[in-house]
Parts: sequence; C-alpha cells; structure tokens
Amino acid sequence: MLYVLKRRDDIVTVIDFLEDGTIYKFHQELVNPELAPLHDADNHDWLKQWWKRRAVPVGQGHIRQLLERKGLLGPEDYLLKNLGLSLTDYYWISPLDSGLTWKDVNLFENEFHEDILIGQGKEENKGIPHYTPNSSLQGSLEKCWTILDGERGMIKGNRDQFSSESINEVIATKLHELQGFANYTEYKLIKINGKEYDYGCYSKLFTSTEKELITAYDVVSSEKQPNDISPFEHFIRVSGRNGMDVEQLQAYMDYMIMSDFVLSGRDRHLSNVAILRDAESLRFISPAPIYDSGKSLFVQDSVPTNDRDLLSIKTESFVGSELKMLKFVKDRNCLDVSKLPERKWLEEVYAVDSKMDENRIKLIGEGYERKIELFRRFQLGEDLNRIRLAVPARKETRSGQ
Repeated sequence: MLYVLKRRDDIVTVIDFLEDGTIYKFHQELVNPELAPLHDADNHDWLKQWWKRRAVPVGQGHIRQLLERKGLLGPEDYLLKNLGLSLTDYYWISPLDSGLTWKDVNLFENEFHEDILIGQGKEENKGIPHYTPNSSLQGSLEKCWTILDGERGMIKGNRDQFSSESINEVIATKLHELQGFANYTEYKLIKINGKEYDYGCYSKLFTSTEKELITAYDVVSSEKQPNDISPFEHFIRVSGRNGMDVEQLQAYMDYMIMSDFVLSGRDRHLSNVAILRDAESLRFISPAPIYDSGKSLFVQDSVPTNDRDLLSIKTESFVGSELKMLKFVKDRNCLDVSKLPERKWLEEVYAVDSKMDENRIKLIGEGYERKIELFRRFQLGEDLNRIRLAVPARKETRSGQ
C-alpha cells in the first residue's frame, strides 16, 4: 500500500506499508531532509522507528480492547487508518493519488472522533471524517484528546481507583501559579463517567497550526552524542543549533528540575520534556509549557520516612535519580521556596478523593514538607548527597524486639 508522507501539503517521501500498518520500505532517495521529522541521518531505519514510536502504546488505557473491537491488527494499523494524524505536529500520510489536502484532514481545525471512550465524546458521528488524534497519543496512562466547548484539549485518567495522578497535576499547576512562572500547562479536575476513581483531569491544547511539539527524545536522537558530554548537555546544544536560545532553555530546565524535586516527580522522561518549533521557519522558538507532572508525590509508592530515602528517589529522565538531575542546575534561586503550596492546602486537595485514606494524606503532607526543607538546604549550597549517604544513628531496642 503506497502512501505519501507529508508535512502539511509538502511531500517528505513515499512509503510502502504492509497490511498491519508497519512500514515495509520507504524511498530514501525521495526523502526531503529539510521537511522530514528530526532524525539521525546515519540511521537508515529512522522512519520505521519514528512511525512505530508515533503509534499509541498498546498498553495505554483500553487501547488493546479498542483494537480488538475495531478488528485492527495493532497500534500501527490504527495509526495508518487515521493517516498518522496528530495534534502535536503536521505530519500525516496521504494514500497515493487520493487528492486529500492538509485542509481536508488536519485535526487542529476539523472535527475528530474521541473513540478511546474515556472522555465525553461519542464513538461515531455522522458527517465527521473517521479520523482521531488518539491513534498517535503517547504514554501509558489512560487518556484521550477531546473537544469541549469548541476547544481542543486532553482528558487524563489514573492508573488505579485513586485520583492521585490527576490531583498531582492540579498541585503542580498551583505551584507554578504561585511561583509566577508562566510557561506551564494548567490542569483542572474533571468527572469522568463510569470510572473507579472520582476525578480525572483536563488541560487545553498548547500546540497550534503555528507551533508544533518536538520532544527532547527527538532532539537528542537527531545527532550523535559526543562521548564527553551528558544527554542533558547534548539536548541543550542540539536545541541551540536548531535556533533555541540556550540561556532561556537552561533557565527553564533549572526551574523544571527543581519544581520536580519539590514534588518528588519521577517521570520526566524525554517525551515529557519538549520544545515548540515554528511551523514556517522550522526553528525552535521556546520550551514547551511544563506538562505531565502526575507521577509525583509518591503516587503508587510508600512515602519515605527519612531523609536518606527521600533523597534516593529514582527518576526516568536524562539521568536516573533526583540528585543527579540537580547537578544540571545552574541557578538554584529561580524557584522561590517561600512561594510553594502549603501543606494544609495540599492535604485539602487530596481530601476531595473519597477513596484516599486520611493517614495516607497525612504521610504525603509530611513527605512534601520534609522535601521542601531539603530543597531549602540545597538552595543554601548544601550537598544533599552527603545527607543521603550519612549513616543514621542506631536506635536502642528493647529486649525481645
């Protein structure tokens, strides 16, 4: 099956797909390198890998059941049936000689289906083309794109019966608001019918027909990383070569790393860090608004009861721990420790979840409060790694205990 990969109405290359939606081959000699998705020019399988990454993960929410119900052969088949369309960029595939144009199909301006069955949408609507941006929606959390009151946005759920991840997004929103930091995604709690948890969350779309999203993963993968620099430094440098103001990006990353530390965020992987790119010039213009902070505040984990454990939290990011991430910070004072959400407010927000245990809420509050104190010590120049490695004093125990 022959399709044309396009960026809006400009041809990038011609692709031959197999029946299951995977790429059989593409015509290297026809690739327009200036318009192609960011990639390593030395990687001959880059397009196959890009397409596979673009497809929604089969483990996300109810995707497996949806694929079975629709009789699809897998996530890439689902992506193919929806022309590879996304709400984060302008790439799509057009059946050869179909005559379709970007104006006909782009989901920034045309209606779309919300067929992941998490939001307010309906399975089928007459008169609306059978395309959805959810076939290219990344991440393992239950989620979907939707249109509410004429605005495009995302509804996200939770991984279990608790509303914790959605509440954490609201807490992060409050933190950024109090800091006076403008470049963040605002999340609000929303009721989702038929779910075990009380609340999901909703956020508005921040890409548009003028600005698209480029993830840090795509940035660092687009050029070979020198052996003498870290993936973080590589990200900053490559972004600079694509037009990004590196001082602006470093300041943004300083703030993100430190706010993640305060919230014990552990899911800042390289698809949860991104740049906005200008649609016309293809130049990087700004960091994307901070998004996806739900996996924070010890969600689905026990709350550490001592400083050593609080400082041993593993992260999925440029490096594997919070303390290693802090080493990339150049300006320790760009986050104001006096302007953070109060523990009492945080506990009140958790209390809206009818399934959240009071003792659990108290433990989260204590852990959060202690993390703020550790952050304050970091700002004063203290080496938190020394605290983590300190040998705790032995506690006396009674006989027989």
